[in-house]
Amino acid sequence: MYIGEFSRTAMLKTVSIAGIEGEGVPFKKESIKLEEAANIVSQCTLTWIECVVDDIVKESPKILEKLGITMNTSTLLSGYLTEYEDAGDTLGIMVPFIFTGESRTQTSPCLIFVKKDLILTIHDDYGGKITKLYNYSTSLMRKLPQTPESWAERQTMLLFRLLDEVAETNFSALRTIVERAEQIEIDLAGARQIHRDLSVELSNMKRSLLSFLNAVWATHDIVRNLKYGDPDMLSDDDDVLEKFEVILGTLDRQIQMAENVMEVISTGITVIQTESSNRLTKLIVWLTVAATAVLVPNTLATIFGIPDLEISYTWVIPVLILATVFSIVVTYRWTKQYRVLPFGRQKFKNIRNKFRKE
Repeated sequence: MYIGEFSRTAMLKTVSIAGIEGEGVPFKKESIKLEEAANIVSQCTLTWIECVVDDIVKESPKILEKLGITMNTSTLLSGYLTEYEDAGDTLGIMVPFIFTGESRTQTSPCLIFVKKDLILTIHDDYGGKITKLYNYSTSLMRKLPQTPESWAERQTMLLFRLLDEVAETNFSALRTIVERAEQIEIDLAGARQIHRDLSVELSNMKRSLLSFLNAVWATHDIVRNLKYGDPDMLSDDDDVLEKFEVILGTLDRQIQMAENVMEVISTGITVIQTESSNRLTKLIVWLTVAATAVLVPNTLATIFGIPDLEISYTWVIPVLILATVFSIVVTYRWTKQYRVLPFGRQKFKNIRNKFRKE
C-alpha cells in the first residue's frame, strides 16, 4: 500500500513496477511508492508501472502528473466503453474489463499509457488478470528484444500481451453467461416444475450479452486502430504488428459465441412466452366450454322460473341435471374433435425441440 501523499484518501492502493535495466537484466518491485517508480523509469530501457486504484477518475490525473505524462485523462474516460488518443510522444488507450455482478454484466475501465520506454496501466480491482501477468513479468521481459534501437518492438510486444490478457479476462464473463444459459436450458427441457421466474433470468442474460457484445466490439475497434493507425510509440514492423491479429481473432470468436448464445436465449424467451400464452388460451377455452355447457340448463331454468307456471320439482331438478350433463358432454366432445383444446400444442413442441437441439 502506498502511504505517501495519497494516504489521506487511500485511493491509490498499490504501485508495482517491472522492467529491463540498462544492462538488459529484468526486474520487478512490488508495493512501492509512486515517486520511487518515477525515479526508476529513467534508469531502464523499458518500464511497466502497474497502478491499482479505487477511483480512476480522481487518481489518474495525479498519477500522470507524478510520472510526467502530459495527457488529459478526461479525454479517454469520456469514451463510452473504449477510447484511443495518439498525441505523438504519448499513446493513450482505454479498454473495458467485463465482469458479472448481480446477474448483470458490467464494465470497468482500464487506462494504458505508452511513452518511449514506459507503459503505465491504471485500473481498479477488476483488473486482476493484468496483476497476474505482472507476477510473470520477469520471464516476460526476458523474452523481449534487448537492443537499444528495438525500443518500439519491446513496448509493442508488451502492449500486445496486456491487451491479450484483457481479452482473456473478458472471455471469462462470457463463460459465466453460458453456464447460466445451460442451466436454464436444463430447467426448460426437464419435466420438473420450476418455481422461479425464468423469463426474468433470460431477460437479464440477454441484456448481459448485449453489454458484453458492445464491450468486445469496442475493444475490437481499439486493436484495429493500434494495428493500422501507425502510432509513433509502436513498431512499424509488420511481423510485430501481426501479433495483434491474434487478439482480433480471439475477439471475433468471442463475438460469434456471444451471438450464438443470444440466439439460444431468444429461443428460450420465445418458449416461455408461448407456454404462458398456451396456458392462458387453455384457461379461456375451458371457461368458454363451461359457459357454453350451462347455456341449455340456464335456459330451461329461466323457463321453469316463469311465474304462475305449475311445475313439480320432482321432475324439474332431474331435467336440469340431465340437461347440464348432456350439454357438458356435447360441448367437450365437439371441442376435442376440432382440436380447439389444447390450442397450439404442436407449435409449442416445435419451438421447445428447437431450443433443446441448440
